[in-house]
Amino acid sequence: MTTPLVTVLEPVAGAKASVRASIDRWRIGLVLVCALALAAGLAVVEAYPVGVVHDDAMYVILARSLASGEGYRFLNLPGTPAATHFPPGYPALLALVSSIAPAFPANVLVFKALNALFLAAAAVLIARFARWRAAGDIWSLALGAVTAVSIPLLVLGSMVLSEPFFLALLLLLLPALESLIESRTSLWRVAGLGAAIGACTLVRSHGIALLPAAVVALLLRRRWRDAVVLAVATVGCLLPWQLWSAAHSGRLPAPLLGNYDSYVGWWVRGLRVDGVGMIPATLAKTVPEALDMLAVLFSPLRGTMAHGATLAALGALAGVGGWSVRRRMPVTLLFLAVYLTIVLVWPFNPSRFVWGIWPLLLMLVIAGAHVAAARSGSFTRPVCVALLASFAWVVVGYGSYELRGARGSWWSSIARANTRRIAPAVQWTLANTAPNEVLAAEDEGAIYLYTGRASVPVFSFTTAQYLRDHSAAENAAEGLGPILSAYPVHTVVVGSRKTVDAADFLVNSPTPRLALRADFPGGVAYTVLPK
Repeated sequence: MTTPLVTVLEPVAGAKASVRASIDRWRIGLVLVCALALAAGLAVVEAYPVGVVHDDAMYVILARSLASGEGYRFLNLPGTPAATHFPPGYPALLALVSSIAPAFPANVLVFKALNALFLAAAAVLIARFARWRAAGDIWSLALGAVTAVSIPLLVLGSMVLSEPFFLALLLLLLPALESLIESRTSLWRVAGLGAAIGACTLVRSHGIALLPAAVVALLLRRRWRDAVVLAVATVGCLLPWQLWSAAHSGRLPAPLLGNYDSYVGWWVRGLRVDGVGMIPATLAKTVPEALDMLAVLFSPLRGTMAHGATLAALGALAGVGGWSVRRRMPVTLLFLAVYLTIVLVWPFNPSRFVWGIWPLLLMLVIAGAHVAAARSGSFTRPVCVALLASFAWVVVGYGSYELRGARGSWWSSIARANTRRIAPAVQWTLANTAPNEVLAAEDEGAIYLYTGRASVPVFSFTTAQYLRDHSAAENAAEGLGPILSAYPVHTVVVGSRKTVDAADFLVNSPTPRLALRADFPGGVAYTVLPK
């Protein structure tokens, strides 16, 4: 007796239909994630001025310099010196967009809207990456949706900053590097990926963490030639920028080196001054700040015990998640290890750097929960229950944080606060200074962009200033005083307590350098006295 052919084919046809339906649901889910991220990214585009965090104004200034054919220069500083602080990738993109965007300041809204596209790309890419390497469809789509509306990413995306662009490039590159580790390919492709690492580093210097991550992963598989080709291609891509930086670094007055010279030079100068003790001193600040930030974002309750429980839950989930993907994501895990090490030994508040790779950290947490839900690996039922309870705890905490952030429009909190200082300073400068005058200003980038006046900073930026509080006398001696000696400044415009105190110190010193000129809402202006 034979089985009718139709009876055999029916289950096969049903299975194919089920697969097609699953693929269709996945694609629809990705479209929805993309739409959600695009809507969220555009919703936070607001007409606040550029310059609210210093770096955003510098990116626009450098983009203007490139677009106008003046090279890569800080146009706000007298003499327009060569720029060696910010890598040129993001300013080059803004310069390209400037060719089709309205003139300043209308183009600022276009630059911010561009971040919405990067957020949408990041949300889709992290969902695809997680589905491929870490979790199932539903978990991965949930990760994409959370990425789309994450307050940390919306904070970065609401300003003209390089992090959204960097994140999109990173999430595009990591899957390709994981594939490279899994299977051999042509040397041309290896070289292309090395150049891509270089390009990513030219957007944000932290991208260099990809190089040791990929090289170590290749060396562990005894692929010596691929490791060398990858490294040479990366170095070759970065070499012109490094030569430019080396040729033009160290030429500015000492107080400007922190914000206008190379990052590595800034860190090395701090190490020379403070010795190797700078590293443990930095860790003593950055580690608690990073942990406090995570506890605040993920804890459903306040208090030391609740925050401790939250950090333990996050650590357990991320640890299990990382262990579960260690063979499928070796480059990603090595990248995170190198990246976070750089962040923690860098004398600066780590939150912005951690937020720049936020979806990758969320992915590890979700991977840990996915392992527990699927009861994969060697975990016992009580362990899985504990992990799922931990996941529920942090989901409630992060969800409540997101709701509070949405109600308070936290993505624009930095811009709102600093606009109250910048807008009056710009108005006062336009009304009371000459177009060819050189100003020292707390928000020198914004002053230049909105008034056209050459402008220099009013304070220095050193590693020691992060590690300990400085008095007004120290800030004046290390920053404003030497700046007034180095540049032909006629007027000083400041607004925050720190900079006003430093200026007042120079007003009241035995040999006054400044005289009070005007006190306006949001700021104070001073006239520079002759020596």
